[in-house]
Amino acid sequence: MLKTNARIIEFIELISNIMETYTTTLFLAGERDGDTLDLYFFYSLGKNIKKNCKVLSGEGIIGWVFREQKSVLATYFDKRDATTLKFYEKDEDIKSLIAIPLPEKYGVLCIDSKKSYVFTEEKEKILKQMAHVLVAIMKAEKEISEKVVLEHILSLSMNTNELIVNTTNKNDFVRKFLNLLIEMVQLEIAIVIIEEDVIYCAYNVNEKKYFEEFPYDYLDKYGLAGLVIKNKKELFLEKINKNDKSFILYKNEPFGKFTNFLGFPTRCIDSKNIATLAFVKKINEKWLVKEKKYISYIGNLFFQEYINKK
Repeated sequence: MLKTNARIIEFIELISNIMETYTTTLFLAGERDGDTLDLYFFYSLGKNIKKNCKVLSGEGIIGWVFREQKSVLATYFDKRDATTLKFYEKDEDIKSLIAIPLPEKYGVLCIDSKKSYVFTEEKEKILKQMAHVLVAIMKAEKEISEKVVLEHILSLSMNTNELIVNTTNKNDFVRKFLNLLIEMVQLEIAIVIIEEDVIYCAYNVNEKKYFEEFPYDYLDKYGLAGLVIKNKKELFLEKINKNDKSFILYKNEPFGKFTNFLGFPTRCIDSKNIATLAFVKKINEKWLVKEKKYISYIGNLFFQEYINKK
């Protein structure tokens, strides 16, 4: 899902003002799960919105509109409880609404009012046109976001090459490399595990930066990094729920809460040495396919150079 963006927020607020709505909600389809809609943004005169609302395809009016790709124009809401819309925590006496599917199955846009018969077929047509503009804005913002990420990757490549040339001390090399990754790739945690030897960690907690070394025997084989080492293959978890009791290295590790994970093993050419690299993005930051692929490449390059450092 897109990161909350000022241009999109402004456009939703514009829709609300033009249509004189009580609440305007924008639901976006999950990128990997096409059956779930997430409340991306809302503009409301009330205070009873479920901020983390999720709606399944076909569930309630929002879910039905998404599944059927058809609009709903309810000039009179038939005295139904507003909580049936799923995004209200309690009844708000909603009397009119329009819910329309966004083009290309991006999601659903819904507006409502506490007045009866305020939404007409003409307003429905206007809202559909606005939905097309909204999707165009979202596409543009996604392209801009991806361009920024790729610029960071290019900068990371140049800085890594500089580290390789100018840093001879092994510990120094790891610390600078991990801190560089955290800065350039929007990471919260960056870990290098030299199997049967040592664990290096760079991470942020409460806006403070840390770099630590742990003995290899700190590693719990049931952690996420342990799974990567055991299975000798990449493990990518784009989303980790709050209820999951996952850990990376060991229980009660010093890291804060994390919501995603990327880990992969790497081996040097003509060497028996094996390393595992693990990374966690900042909350709500997405992994791009190109970014993920490049991180794997640069991780291999890093380890090849690491074993040559003193």
